[in-house]
Amino acid sequence: TSALMSTRFVKPIQAMTEASRHISNGYYHERVALKGNVEDSDELRQLAHSFNQMAEKLEQTETMRQQLLGDVTHELRTPLTTIKGSMEGLIDGMLQPEPEVFQRIYHETSRLERLVDDIQELSRIEAGAYELNLTEIDAVSTIKKAVQFLQPQYDLKAVTINFNPEYTNSYVNADPDRLSQVLVNLLGNALQYTNPGGEVTVSVSNSPSEAVFKISDSGIGIPPEQLEMIFTRFYRVEKSRSRSRGGSGIGLTVTKSLVEAMGGKIWAYSAGINQGSTFSFTLPAAK
Repeated sequence: TSALMSTRFVKPIQAMTEASRHISNGYYHERVALKGNVEDSDELRQLAHSFNQMAEKLEQTETMRQQLLGDVTHELRTPLTTIKGSMEGLIDGMLQPEPEVFQRIYHETSRLERLVDDIQELSRIEAGAYELNLTEIDAVSTIKKAVQFLQPQYDLKAVTINFNPEYTNSYVNADPDRLSQVLVNLLGNALQYTNPGGEVTVSVSNSPSEAVFKISDSGIGIPPEQLEMIFTRFYRVEKSRSRSRGGSGIGLTVTKSLVEAMGGKIWAYSAGINQGSTFSFTLPAAK
Protein backbone atom coordinates (compact mmCIF):
# COMPACT_ATOMS: atom_id res chain seq x y z
CA THR A 1 0.00 0.00 0.00
CA SER A 2 2.81 2.40 0.87
CA ALA A 3 4.48 1.68 -2.47
CA LEU A 4 1.19 2.37 -4.27
CA MET A 5 0.69 5.66 -2.41
CA SER A 6 4.28 6.64 -3.14
CA THR A 7 3.73 6.01 -6.85
CA ARG A 8 0.55 8.10 -6.86
CA PHE A 9 2.39 11.06 -5.34
CA VAL A 10 5.82 10.73 -6.89
CA LYS A 11 4.80 10.32 -10.53
CA PRO A 12 2.68 13.54 -10.70
CA ILE A 13 5.45 15.50 -8.99
CA GLN A 14 7.99 14.10 -11.42
CA ALA A 15 5.69 15.11 -14.30
CA MET A 16 5.46 18.67 -12.95
CA THR A 17 9.23 18.80 -12.51
CA GLU A 18 9.74 17.75 -16.11
CA ALA A 19 7.11 20.22 -17.33
CA SER A 20 8.79 23.01 -15.32
CA ARG A 21 12.09 22.20 -17.01
CA HIS A 22 10.48 22.46 -20.44
CA ILE A 23 8.83 25.78 -19.57
CA SER A 24 12.13 27.19 -18.31
CA ASN A 25 13.56 26.37 -21.74
CA GLY A 26 10.85 28.36 -23.48
CA TYR A 27 8.26 25.66 -24.22
CA TYR A 28 5.34 27.56 -22.69
CA HIS A 29 2.71 25.25 -24.18
CA GLU A 30 3.71 22.49 -21.71
CA ARG A 31 0.92 21.22 -19.39
CA VAL A 32 0.51 18.41 -16.84
CA ALA A 33 -2.36 15.92 -16.89
CA LEU A 34 -5.20 16.47 -14.43
CA LYS A 35 -6.44 12.89 -14.69
CA GLY A 36 -4.92 9.44 -14.40
CA ASN A 37 -2.70 8.87 -11.41
CA VAL A 38 -3.89 11.97 -9.50
CA GLU A 39 -7.60 11.08 -9.35
CA ASP A 40 -7.31 9.94 -5.71
CA SER A 41 -5.57 13.14 -4.52
CA ASP A 42 -7.44 16.43 -4.43
CA GLU A 43 -4.27 18.19 -3.30
CA LEU A 44 -2.23 17.00 -6.27
CA ARG A 45 -5.08 17.71 -8.68
CA GLN A 46 -5.29 21.28 -7.34
CA LEU A 47 -1.51 21.64 -7.60
CA ALA A 48 -1.61 20.43 -11.21
CA HIS A 49 -4.44 22.85 -11.97
CA SER A 50 -2.48 25.76 -10.46
CA PHE A 51 0.60 24.71 -12.41
CA ASN A 52 -1.35 24.70 -15.67
CA GLN A 53 -2.81 28.13 -14.90
CA MET A 54 0.70 29.48 -14.35
CA ALA A 55 1.91 27.90 -17.60
CA GLU A 56 -1.05 29.37 -19.50
CA LYS A 57 -0.33 32.88 -18.18
CA LEU A 58 3.34 32.53 -19.11
CA GLU A 59 2.33 31.44 -22.61
CA GLN A 60 -0.05 34.40 -22.92
CA THR A 61 2.67 36.78 -21.73
CA GLU A 62 5.12 35.37 -24.28
CA THR A 63 2.51 35.69 -27.04
CA MET A 64 1.86 39.31 -26.06
CA ARG A 65 5.62 39.99 -26.00
CA GLN A 66 6.08 38.58 -29.48
CA GLN A 67 3.06 40.51 -30.75
CA LEU A 68 4.34 43.73 -29.20
CA LEU A 69 7.76 43.26 -30.82
CA GLY A 70 6.09 42.68 -34.18
CA ASP A 71 3.84 45.71 -33.75
CA VAL A 72 6.70 47.99 -32.69
CA THR A 73 8.85 46.80 -35.60
CA HIS A 74 6.02 47.53 -38.02
CA GLU A 75 5.38 50.97 -36.55
CA LEU A 76 9.06 51.93 -36.64
CA ARG A 77 9.63 50.75 -40.19
CA THR A 78 7.46 53.36 -41.95
CA PRO A 79 9.05 56.56 -40.56
CA LEU A 80 12.55 55.04 -40.71
CA THR A 81 12.04 54.12 -44.37
CA THR A 82 10.90 57.67 -45.15
CA ILE A 83 13.86 59.23 -43.31
CA LYS A 84 16.37 56.87 -44.93
CA GLY A 85 14.92 57.44 -48.41
CA SER A 86 15.05 61.21 -48.00
CA MET A 87 18.62 61.12 -46.73
CA GLU A 88 19.74 58.84 -49.58
CA GLY A 89 18.09 61.20 -52.04
CA LEU A 90 19.98 64.16 -50.57
CA ILE A 91 23.29 62.28 -50.57
CA ASP A 92 22.86 61.08 -54.17
CA GLY A 93 21.69 64.48 -55.38
CA MET A 94 18.30 63.08 -56.43
CA LEU A 95 16.65 65.46 -53.96
CA GLN A 96 17.46 69.11 -53.59
CA PRO A 97 18.16 70.44 -50.06
CA GLU A 98 14.88 72.35 -49.95
CA PRO A 99 12.81 73.24 -46.87
CA GLU A 100 10.10 70.72 -47.83
CA VAL A 101 12.57 67.84 -47.68
CA PHE A 102 13.90 68.82 -44.27
CA GLN A 103 10.34 69.39 -43.03
CA ARG A 104 9.41 65.85 -44.08
CA ILE A 105 12.43 64.41 -42.27
CA TYR A 106 11.64 66.46 -39.18
CA HIS A 107 7.99 65.32 -39.26
CA GLU A 108 8.96 61.64 -39.41
CA THR A 109 11.53 62.10 -36.63
CA SER A 110 8.83 63.65 -34.46
CA ARG A 111 6.61 60.64 -35.15
CA LEU A 112 9.38 58.34 -33.97
CA GLU A 113 9.86 60.40 -30.81
CA ARG A 114 6.12 60.30 -30.00
CA LEU A 115 6.02 56.56 -30.65
CA VAL A 116 8.94 55.88 -28.30
CA ASP A 117 7.36 58.05 -25.58
CA ASP A 118 4.02 56.26 -25.98
CA ILE A 119 5.65 52.82 -25.83
CA GLN A 120 7.52 53.78 -22.66
CA GLU A 121 4.29 55.00 -21.07
CA LEU A 122 2.43 51.84 -22.10
CA SER A 123 5.25 49.67 -20.73
CA ARG A 124 5.12 51.41 -17.33
CA ILE A 125 1.35 51.16 -17.11
CA GLU A 126 1.08 47.52 -18.20
CA ALA A 127 3.82 46.63 -15.70
CA GLY A 128 2.05 48.59 -12.94
CA ALA A 129 5.22 50.65 -12.46
CA TYR A 130 3.44 53.79 -11.33
CA GLU A 131 1.64 55.07 -8.25
CA LEU A 132 -1.98 56.14 -7.97
CA ASN A 133 -2.84 58.97 -5.62
CA LEU A 134 -6.55 58.32 -5.20
CA THR A 135 -8.34 61.24 -3.62
CA GLU A 136 -11.63 63.15 -3.77
CA ILE A 137 -11.56 65.53 -6.73
CA ASP A 138 -14.03 67.73 -8.57
CA ALA A 139 -14.61 66.15 -11.98
CA VAL A 140 -16.11 69.31 -13.47
CA SER A 141 -13.08 71.39 -12.58
CA THR A 142 -10.75 68.72 -13.99
CA ILE A 143 -12.68 68.63 -17.27
CA LYS A 144 -12.57 72.41 -17.57
CA LYS A 145 -8.78 72.37 -17.22
CA ALA A 146 -8.44 69.66 -19.89
CA VAL A 147 -10.70 71.64 -22.25
CA GLN A 148 -8.71 74.82 -21.67
CA PHE A 149 -5.46 72.93 -22.31
CA LEU A 150 -6.64 71.67 -25.70
CA GLN A 151 -8.66 74.74 -26.73
CA PRO A 152 -5.85 76.23 -28.88
CA GLN A 153 -5.56 72.99 -30.87
CA TYR A 154 -9.32 72.86 -31.36
CA ASP A 155 -9.34 76.49 -32.52
CA LEU A 156 -6.47 75.82 -34.92
CA LYS A 157 -8.41 72.96 -36.56
CA ALA A 158 -11.73 74.87 -36.45
CA VAL A 159 -13.44 72.19 -34.35
CA THR A 160 -15.90 73.32 -31.67
CA ILE A 161 -15.62 71.86 -28.19
CA ASN A 162 -18.63 71.98 -25.87
CA PHE A 163 -18.71 71.16 -22.17
CA ASN A 164 -22.16 70.77 -20.68
CA PRO A 165 -22.00 69.51 -17.07
CA GLU A 166 -25.33 68.15 -15.88
CA TYR A 167 -24.41 68.93 -12.31
CA THR A 168 -22.57 71.88 -10.80
CA ASN A 169 -20.43 69.52 -8.74
CA SER A 170 -19.47 65.93 -9.45
CA TYR A 171 -16.87 64.54 -7.08
CA VAL A 172 -15.06 61.29 -7.83
CA ASN A 173 -12.41 59.16 -6.18
CA ALA A 174 -9.49 59.29 -8.63
CA ASP A 175 -5.91 60.32 -9.22
CA PRO A 176 -5.97 63.97 -10.41
CA ASP A 177 -3.04 63.65 -12.80
CA ARG A 178 -4.22 60.36 -14.28
CA LEU A 179 -7.79 61.60 -14.73
CA SER A 180 -6.39 64.63 -16.55
CA GLN A 181 -4.34 62.29 -18.73
CA VAL A 182 -7.42 60.21 -19.56
CA LEU A 183 -9.44 63.29 -20.49
CA VAL A 184 -6.66 64.80 -22.61
CA ASN A 185 -6.18 61.46 -24.39
CA LEU A 186 -9.88 61.12 -25.21
CA LEU A 187 -10.35 64.78 -26.17
CA GLY A 188 -7.20 64.61 -28.30
CA ASN A 189 -8.44 61.43 -29.95
CA ALA A 190 -11.80 63.07 -30.71
CA LEU A 191 -10.05 66.09 -32.24
CA GLN A 192 -7.76 63.86 -34.30
CA TYR A 193 -10.67 62.09 -36.00
CA THR A 194 -13.04 65.05 -36.36
CA ASN A 195 -12.81 67.12 -39.53
CA PRO A 196 -12.75 70.95 -39.54
CA GLY A 197 -16.19 72.37 -38.89
CA GLY A 198 -17.14 69.46 -36.64
CA GLU A 199 -17.73 69.47 -32.91
CA VAL A 200 -16.91 67.55 -29.76
CA THR A 201 -19.13 67.50 -26.69
CA VAL A 202 -18.04 66.56 -23.16
CA SER A 203 -20.46 65.73 -20.36
CA VAL A 204 -20.40 64.24 -16.88
CA SER A 205 -23.27 63.00 -14.73
CA ASN A 206 -23.26 61.23 -11.42
CA SER A 207 -25.20 58.75 -9.34
CA PRO A 208 -24.67 57.74 -5.71
CA SER A 209 -22.10 55.12 -6.76
CA GLU A 210 -20.31 56.52 -9.81
CA ALA A 211 -19.79 59.36 -12.26
CA VAL A 212 -20.18 58.82 -16.01
CA PHE A 213 -18.00 60.82 -18.41
CA LYS A 214 -18.87 61.08 -22.10
CA ILE A 215 -16.85 62.50 -25.00
CA SER A 216 -18.88 62.57 -28.23
CA ASP A 217 -17.64 63.74 -31.61
CA SER A 218 -19.02 64.22 -35.12
CA GLY A 219 -15.97 62.57 -36.67
CA ILE A 220 -15.19 59.64 -38.95
CA GLY A 221 -16.88 57.06 -36.70
CA ILE A 222 -16.06 53.40 -36.03
CA PRO A 223 -17.55 50.33 -37.76
CA PRO A 224 -19.62 48.40 -35.15
CA GLU A 225 -17.64 45.21 -35.71
CA GLN A 226 -14.43 47.02 -34.73
CA LEU A 227 -15.64 48.54 -31.46
CA GLU A 228 -14.30 45.65 -29.35
CA MET A 229 -10.82 46.13 -30.84
CA ILE A 230 -10.58 49.89 -30.42
CA PHE A 231 -8.66 49.70 -27.12
CA THR A 232 -6.14 47.15 -28.43
CA ARG A 233 -2.63 48.59 -28.70
CA PHE A 234 -1.58 49.73 -32.18
CA TYR A 235 -5.09 49.11 -33.48
CA ARG A 236 -6.45 51.70 -35.91
CA VAL A 237 -9.86 51.90 -37.57
CA GLU A 238 -8.32 53.31 -40.74
CA LYS A 239 -4.65 52.37 -40.60
CA SER A 240 -3.27 54.60 -43.34
CA ARG A 241 -5.42 57.62 -42.43
CA SER A 242 -4.75 57.21 -38.73
CA ARG A 243 -1.00 56.94 -39.24
CA SER A 244 -1.01 60.08 -41.38
CA ARG A 245 -2.97 61.90 -38.68
CA GLY A 246 -0.12 61.22 -36.26
CA GLY A 247 -1.69 58.64 -33.94
CA SER A 248 0.48 55.90 -32.48
CA GLY A 249 -2.40 53.54 -31.76
CA ILE A 250 -1.40 53.38 -28.09
CA GLY A 251 -3.30 56.25 -26.44
CA LEU A 252 -6.60 54.41 -26.03
CA THR A 253 -4.83 51.36 -24.59
CA VAL A 254 -3.16 53.56 -21.97
CA THR A 255 -6.48 55.28 -21.28
CA LYS A 256 -8.29 51.98 -20.69
CA SER A 257 -5.59 50.74 -18.32
CA LEU A 258 -5.70 53.97 -16.28
CA VAL A 259 -9.50 54.03 -16.01
CA GLU A 260 -9.58 50.41 -14.83
CA ALA A 261 -6.73 51.03 -12.38
CA MET A 262 -8.86 53.78 -10.79
CA GLY A 263 -11.79 51.39 -10.41
CA GLY A 264 -13.77 52.42 -13.49
CA LYS A 265 -14.90 51.01 -16.83
CA ILE A 266 -14.57 52.40 -20.36
CA TRP A 267 -16.35 51.64 -23.63
CA ALA A 268 -16.98 53.12 -27.06
CA TYR A 269 -20.04 53.46 -29.28
CA SER A 270 -20.48 54.48 -32.88
CA ALA A 271 -23.34 54.10 -35.35
CA GLY A 272 -20.78 53.56 -38.10
CA ILE A 273 -18.39 55.29 -40.48
CA ASN A 274 -18.87 59.08 -40.71
CA GLN A 275 -21.47 59.00 -37.92
CA GLY A 276 -19.26 60.08 -35.05
CA SER A 277 -18.17 58.26 -31.91
CA THR A 278 -18.83 58.41 -28.17
CA PHE A 279 -16.31 57.29 -25.58
CA SER A 280 -17.73 56.81 -22.10
CA PHE A 281 -16.06 55.88 -18.85
CA THR A 282 -17.03 55.64 -15.21
CA LEU A 283 -15.21 56.39 -11.99
CA PRO A 284 -16.29 55.68 -8.39
CA ALA A 285 -18.16 58.55 -6.78
CA ALA A 286 -16.47 60.14 -3.77
CA LYS A 287 -17.94 59.04 -0.47
